[in-house]
Amino acid sequence: MTDKPLYRLTALGAMLLGAGIALGAFGAHGLKGIASERYIDVFETGVRYQIYTALGIILLSMFGKALEKPILLILAGMWIFSVSLYFIGLNEILAASLKKLGALTPIGGVLMIAGWCWAGLKLLRLSKS
Repeated sequence: MTDKPLYRLTALGAMLLGAGIALGAFGAHGLKGIASERYIDVFETGVRYQIYTALGIILLSMFGKALEKPILLILAGMWIFSVSLYFIGLNEILAASLKKLGALTPIGGVLMIAGWCWAGLKLLRLSKS
């Protein structure tokens, strides 16, 4: 360990995990019959990545301040990625054309990938010190 865990980010990860489970239940049960299977799948992809990210944030935050910036980049990416998919998944219900938000989804994915790579490099550096 480099220093004290980042408790606020650990707590945020826990809250995102709880919200992801609630959103997953909503997608699995609440959207049945009112949204097509295609849109439910899109919604569930957002949930899956939110849960992966929440677990990763909890883990990375235990390494302390050295990983704070990569974690924030991962969080920004998850927010853009998952939330854009939630809105696309609700497209039929909201009676609005939200498919254009799909252009944001890959941006969120790239930010998450960059954040994870950055975190990996930081962890490699920490292992050498």
